[in-house]
Formats: sequence, C-alpha cells, structure tokens
Amino acid sequence: MMFHAWLSDVRLYRLLIAMQIKAQLQYKVNLAVDILTSFAVTCLEFGALLLFFIPFPTLLGWRMGEVALLASIISIGFGLAELVGAGVDNFPFTIRKGEFDRVLLRPVGAFMQVVGSDFLLRRFGRITQGLLGFVVALHFLPNLHWTLAKVVVLLLGIASGAVIFVAILLLGATLCFWTIETTELTSLLYYGGREMLSYPMSIYHSLLQRAFLFVVPIAFGSYVPTCYILERSLPFGLPLELAFAAPLVALAFALVAGAVWTFGVHHYQSTGS
Repeated sequence: MMFHAWLSDVRLYRLLIAMQIKAQLQYKVNLAVDILTSFAVTCLEFGALLLFFIPFPTLLGWRMGEVALLASIISIGFGLAELVGAGVDNFPFTIRKGEFDRVLLRPVGAFMQVVGSDFLLRRFGRITQGLLGFVVALHFLPNLHWTLAKVVVLLLGIASGAVIFVAILLLGATLCFWTIETTELTSLLYYGGREMLSYPMSIYHSLLQRAFLFVVPIAFGSYVPTCYILERSLPFGLPLELAFAAPLVALAFALVAGAVWTFGVHHYQSTGS
C-alpha cells in the first residue's frame, strides 16, 4: 500500500515539474536571460576564488587547480539542490500565506507537494558554471590520474551533496511550523556551508571540521570526494575509502530531516489557530 502511495507521489511530482517547465519555456527570452544572469553571478564568485591565487601560489598546500576542483564539485551539487529544492526553500511564504492548510487537505504527501511546487530552470546557470569550473580545474591539473573508482566517487559525492543541501532546507522549513520564518541558522548552513566548503576544510578549526563531517555532513558532498580524487589525506586520520560512504551519510542525514519534517507536519497548527 505504501509503495503504491509512493508511486502516486512520484507521478504527481513528475506532472508538477513538467507543467512548470512547460510554463517557463513559453517565455524563452526571459528564461535565457535568467539562466545567463545566474551563470554570470556564479562565475564572478568562482573568479573571485581564483583571484586569491594571484598573490598566493598555494592555500595551506592546496594549489589553484585543486581548489577549483573542490569549488566546482560543491557548486554542481548545490546547483542541483537549488533546482529540486526551490519549493522547500520557499516554504516560509507558503506558511505565511496560509497555503499549507490546503496542502494538508489534498490526498497526496505534503512533502511531495512542497518540493514540487517550484522548479526554476534558471538554476541551470549555477550547474553550468560548476561544469565549466570543473573543466578549468582539469586544465590546471594536467597530471591528475583518473580511475573508475574516482569517477564513481565524483558522481556519488555530487549526488550526496545535493541530498544533504536539500535536507538542510527541509530542516529549516520544519522550523517554520513554529517560527513562521526560516532562521538565520538555515541560511548559515545552506549558503554559508557552500561558501566555506568551496575552500579546503583544513584551513578551519578542528571543531568546524568535525561539524561539517559528523553533524551537518556537507563535507561528504565536496571535500571528502575531492580528497579521494586528489589522493589527499582526510582530517583526523580518516581513511580515503570513506568517500564511498557518502550516499549512506547523505541518506542518514536525509532520514533525520524527514523524521523532523514528519513531526512538524503532525504538530502543525493552522495559521489561524
């Protein structure tokens, strides 16, 4: 029974996304401008990171190509999270407008309705920048030796990073049941985590490193797979093979976020109460 309900939710999600894509494609010029604008802004962020290496050849032993690889991997994962998690990111507006009450009246899972309520194609601008940054990184790493295992770790890391970022948004959305507004803590973890982990984690205090590894495990979507690809050691003597556990870590974090969300939905009181 639960499996059939899940399939029904997935079909609904596909329909919601298809309708939004079709609607956005009706205004092709506007869409192209949005994507190019997003691409330009994220390119400026990436360029600012690379400018650091003009006066300084390395960052605690990390060269420009290695940092560019790290930044591009987290940018792609974050871009995917922005693409599929826009509805969750906009959840505070749903609460304030009282629209979540209508969501609960429909015979479909609340999460699927929320996550499928917004899908912005302009988010491809960041993903495109991440892919371009990856090409730039490879240009500065001509001696990087690729293996099948490294390719697998790369793909698992990007997917895991996207799941972790969406889970952070979901935790922030759950807080809205009691606070109406999402908190600055969510922005700190979501946007701040992306910004901080665009740089080598070794430049931060050990407490921050532990937080990004064991509490809010964003590092498993960027730093850990990057260290495996570059064959660099991980903090605290952790084995490089831990990179293969990224999907399990992301799943565990997502399950925690899902449990918190379910608790919030069950204890939600209408905006009029």
